[in-house]
Amino acid sequence: MNKVAELSIPAEEYRVLPIPFNGSNSRSKLATCFVRVEDVPEELKDWMEVNPRIPRSNKQKKLSGSVARQIVRTLREEPHIFALKNQGIYLIVEKTEFTKQSGGQGIVTLQLTDIESHGLVNGGHTFCAIREVAEDDDRPDPWDAYVRLHIYESVDSSLITEIAEGLNRSLQVDNPSLENLQGSFDEIKKHLEEKPGSGQIAYRQGDPGEVDIEQVLTYINLLNLDQFPDRKTHPHKIFGQKKAVLQTFIEDKKKESPVFKRILPRLHEILVLTDLIQQLGVDKFPGRIKVSDTKNNNRLRSPSNKNRPAYFAGGTIGGNFPLGWLYPMLAAFRANINPRAWKEGKLEWLVDPEDLLKQTIDEMARLVRQEHDDNKGKPAEVGKKEAAYRGCYSVMVMELAQRGFVTS
Repeated sequence: MNKVAELSIPAEEYRVLPIPFNGSNSRSKLATCFVRVEDVPEELKDWMEVNPRIPRSNKQKKLSGSVARQIVRTLREEPHIFALKNQGIYLIVEKTEFTKQSGGQGIVTLQLTDIESHGLVNGGHTFCAIREVAEDDDRPDPWDAYVRLHIYESVDSSLITEIAEGLNRSLQVDNPSLENLQGSFDEIKKHLEEKPGSGQIAYRQGDPGEVDIEQVLTYINLLNLDQFPDRKTHPHKIFGQKKAVLQTFIEDKKKESPVFKRILPRLHEILVLTDLIQQLGVDKFPGRIKVSDTKNNNRLRSPSNKNRPAYFAGGTIGGNFPLGWLYPMLAAFRANINPRAWKEGKLEWLVDPEDLLKQTIDEMARLVRQEHDDNKGKPAEVGKKEAAYRGCYSVMVMELAQRGFVTS
């Protein structure tokens, strides 16, 4: 059954190129522009028949899968760089026009006339993530996020399937999924098998787990004494650099004495520690402190942020404890690693990490809170600042010194 739609979208700039070859249709073009995410037409939800990979949602009507969740997280927490991190939305239309309005603003008009040939051919997860954030009314105010539209016009209808399959096959497989396919994470899976929370690790795109494997690899790297051996070097530059962390892991596996194998026997302890830092840490910050730029539920202990599962330690986490706060605190435990054992190829703690955390959490939280305030209330900025890591590391060193352990 044919449908017809004419969609208008504000855009400041618009570019179009003829497609060099498309069968017998010399009118085919590829247009591109950036538009505000809140201006992406909701009606596109009815034009996804051409997309072979429809996004999945859970019972709460939230997108499932690690990649989709990351898109939602970026839209909420780092909307200003969404256009850089996202590949955009791909549309096939009958016709597109661009007209300039008064004041320099422009309008892109899309004409779709056949539901089996026109619509959202790739970028369905991006579109649905945008709608999820918008419909929850839980978005930054103002919502300074843009997304790129790639618009195919007058494409030969006989090529629609090939275009759809080609775009989805070329963009759907992320690097962790490829590494998982090659067995790169098999030792991690085996070690964590049947341990609490193991089923919550998403090793590939589409896995239902709530913790990306890249996040687990980041935890490993935060405690890497080969890269960050002392108070002079800190892992602040790896915050948000998932591809770099994955590449470090891949290169590390080739070494004679891989770092991850030293850490692997303690990996579940480290995952438990990340939960404990969050469980204890939320009580050290004011419940009303802002942790995101979303319009609603943007506070540490907003209603929707309470009672989050602590998958590895058990129990719950009483608020939304940002990674930008967690990473400097976890990285501080490098000081608690026995350097002699490390050189022998093992990770051994100088003292029990849970006991050490209880003695240092107050001071580390104060330091992180100060960095949070100094960086205009943006947790992601805290995670990128060397001062937060240096401060937490110093707290750990002083506590260990009082117990008779001298660390570098």
